[in-house]
Amino acid sequence: MDCPRCKLPLLRETYEGYEVDICHGCWGFWLDPGELEKILISRRSPLSEDEKEKALKERKAPKNPMTPVACPKCARRMERLYIDPALYLVIDRCPDHGVWLDTGEIKTMQAKAESSRELCRSLVDRIGRKTPGGR
Repeated sequence: MDCPRCKLPLLRETYEGYEVDICHGCWGFWLDPGELEKILISRRSPLSEDEKEKALKERKAPKNPMTPVACPKCARRMERLYIDPALYLVIDRCPDHGVWLDTGEIKTMQAKAESSRELCRSLVDRIGRKTPGGR
């Protein structure tokens, strides 16, 4: 399976105790259905306060916003989930095959989830929810 951004092969690695696919070119993550939710809920390796602060620091809007990408499994254009406008946190999701997280987004998602159980549950519900017309 290839990276939907830079087209390099994704490498299967362990992250937070779960097997995920990582691109060593752009450092994006492909997570199969349920993997991101498990990572957010399990908190196997909680982030340090410095890591949380860095991950939640407001980022400037990108000059060239990233465009939606095609699912690396089915090649359909993925839907965009706008998680946090202040952080410019937008993830790409294929309703059938998983989610794509660009560089740094996995840490930002973890930091947000660790900030409160209620927010974690809200993120998990939102990521796993099928959209109208979703497959």
